[in-house]
Amino acid sequence: MKIGVDYYPEHWPRERWPVDAALMRDAGITVVRVAEFAWSRMEPEPGKLDFDWLDEAVLVLHDHGIDVVMGTPTATPPRWLAEDAEAGESIYQVDRDGRRRAFGTRRHYCHTSPRYLAETRRIVEAQAGRYGSNAAIVAWQIDNEFGCHDTTVCYCDTCRAAFARWLEERYGSIDEVNRAWGTVFWSQTYRSFDEVIVPAFTAVEQPGRHTHNPGLLLDYQRFSSDTVVAYQKLQIDLIRAQTRTPITHNFMGHFPDIDYYDLARDLDFVSWDNYPMNQWSAGSTPASSPGAGGGAPDAGTAQPAGTASERAVETARAIGMGQDITRGTKQKNFWVMEQLSGPCGWAVLGPTPAPGQIRLWSYQGVAHGADAIVYFRWRAARFGTEQYWYGVLDHDGTPRRRYAEVKAIGAEAKLLSERLDGTTTPADVLLVRSFDNLWSQRFQPHADGLSYEGQLQAYYNALAAWGTQVDVGSTESDFSNYRLVVAPLLNLTDAGLEERLAAYVAGGGSLVLTFRSGTREWTNTMRDTPIPGPFAELAGITVEEFDALSGRRTVGVAGDGLAGEASIWADLIEPRGAEVLATYRDGWYAGRAAVTRRAAGTGSVTYVGCDLDAGALERFVAGAAEAAGAVSVREQVIEEAPAIVEAAVRSASGLSRPAVFSGPAVLFLLNHGDTPAVVRLRKDARNLLSPGGEARMREIALEPWGVAVLEVEL
Repeated sequence: MKIGVDYYPEHWPRERWPVDAALMRDAGITVVRVAEFAWSRMEPEPGKLDFDWLDEAVLVLHDHGIDVVMGTPTATPPRWLAEDAEAGESIYQVDRDGRRRAFGTRRHYCHTSPRYLAETRRIVEAQAGRYGSNAAIVAWQIDNEFGCHDTTVCYCDTCRAAFARWLEERYGSIDEVNRAWGTVFWSQTYRSFDEVIVPAFTAVEQPGRHTHNPGLLLDYQRFSSDTVVAYQKLQIDLIRAQTRTPITHNFMGHFPDIDYYDLARDLDFVSWDNYPMNQWSAGSTPASSPGAGGGAPDAGTAQPAGTASERAVETARAIGMGQDITRGTKQKNFWVMEQLSGPCGWAVLGPTPAPGQIRLWSYQGVAHGADAIVYFRWRAARFGTEQYWYGVLDHDGTPRRRYAEVKAIGAEAKLLSERLDGTTTPADVLLVRSFDNLWSQRFQPHADGLSYEGQLQAYYNALAAWGTQVDVGSTESDFSNYRLVVAPLLNLTDAGLEERLAAYVAGGGSLVLTFRSGTREWTNTMRDTPIPGPFAELAGITVEEFDALSGRRTVGVAGDGLAGEASIWADLIEPRGAEVLATYRDGWYAGRAAVTRRAAGTGSVTYVGCDLDAGALERFVAGAAEAAGAVSVREQVIEEAPAIVEAAVRSASGLSRPAVFSGPAVLFLLNHGDTPAVVRLRKDARNLLSPGGEARMREIALEPWGVAVLEVEL
């Protein structure tokens, strides 16, 4: 377990560097990230490289026993590069309204710009050559927060030409593109790849809705994601030519614009940036930096409904899902490369973390598989856009309460590191998160109020309420590793996915599908078979009709142990071999099937034909998980605890597939509330945060935002 900070030596006088390094060392900080925004300091004039200052900063840190994560500086092209008139080629992105996204902030570059690709090769090659064999460097970070500020998609002429080449490689002929997209509609047929457009502003625009051809929209998002992956791969290859030091990138949790499974593929390990509250999200739902979309689905500044305790639970589960999304990109442990450590914002400030909250968020990350927690930032900058973004230290550099809290975590990390080595977060439930489905449904969400990400979060929350640990993974996951696979809104499918899900069920797996599943081809066109298309036989149903409720009215749903309401969507199911678990009780389709289950092989398929309110969904998920034989960590180890206390385990047995919930484990108890909480355990536990350890603990008192880390036998 490593504790670190993000540090910007270029912001401070050289004589301050040893002072900072000594304070870091005294706080138990063992790793520091540097240089990810420092291109203009590395190269103040074109071709005039200056690494001397960075050499000195790295040496100062290393002399104090601190390792370094070296960032490549490509998120911030310097002014001379952005506006070099002699080059004759812009590096800027163009937005969908045709406006150039110019110099003045960060991420002002297009991933397909030939000039920028050449400049990237040059600076990264020079940086890797300089530091590739430096013993202080323990990892490299590529760029910073790809896609942040809505910079995944560009609509410039260079991207249009690159998109045409991408389509030709993917489809082979323009006729196949026309067939796949159905361009016969509205006379949109293309005669050549040169005619293909990008989905920019067009004649017919609906507020908040995309009106371009759905196949074009989806493929352009896929192409845009691929350009980011290729750009990252360019840098990875340059660094690996010089060193075998591990390489990472800082992801943004729930961020929807880039296929994170693709982005993770070439990295040695994945990191993410966790900002539970800031200017844009005042503690009700987590968020990443502005425009990042890295927080909870539909996150904003408005407080969600419910009591303060209920909001705290909602926030904790959204953060937890962000952690699990990150772990799921490679199905391995990760780092938190930026962990909020102070009040932060750009124009105005978010709330100040209360005593204990930094520690709480840190241990929640560790509980979900983080092997390092790196705090952003070491010291608040005196200048620039983020001068309101406070860190461990304030502008004056004086250690105060937040420094003391980080220092206490550093001391605890020394006690825990050896015990946590070789452990991960075991999970026997998979929540399928597909970027293709996310994008398709973002363009055409089917109903007002229906969100792919929102439905995933709802199912995650219900699973968390029952107490099971969840892997969030792709449609390419090995389903046989899980007792239960939950795949909400799986409307885009292909033959390979359909066959693997059928084989999973036949082999004894339990599959949950929901409304709108199987309605589209992988090209984003609608199927011409009865809903749920390729899953009709497997689920033993057809959907005869449906009703888009769109939040304008509700329909009651009732069944054995299941009573609740649907408010967004209702499928009217005709069972064809499936048993009915719940029916609608209102309106013109009262009595029609709403939820069904079919035994298939030695497994089962449950089809949920409607959305469910939170309470009903919790009851349904608990029954489905228990029937599948999934393990509730909460029920396994907790006798009594309030809902606001999260319980999670890490163990060496979690590395096995399928996961095994037996043997010694590290139990994390996390009080996400602002009042004390008492937890009673079913079995004895030993306090790992006490140097001597307490041999027999069954009752634990947690302070507000308090944490306990215990050893238990599962």
